[in-house]
Amino acid sequence: MTSIALTDLQERLAGPQGPAERTVLLERLQALETRLRQRMAAGLPRAEYPDWAAAADAAAAAREFLSGYPVATAGPAAPG
Repeated sequence: MTSIALTDLQERLAGPQGPAERTVLLERLQALETRLRQRMAAGLPRAEYPDWAAAADAAAAAREFLSGYPVATAGPAAPG
């Protein structure tokens, strides 16, 4: 059986700080998308618009994907 190597991001999301890591990344992606869309709304040369729109759409898609990506959760409480 072949093992699959995890990326650094996958390892961080699977670790104990996974939920916090995802939250930070989601906030950064939202901020990036917002900045891109604000710049687009402020006006761009027509030739540049498709690139900016693609970047904003990519940030939105990454945010959507990451929102549904499983992260580590706290395990059951130790028997006491």
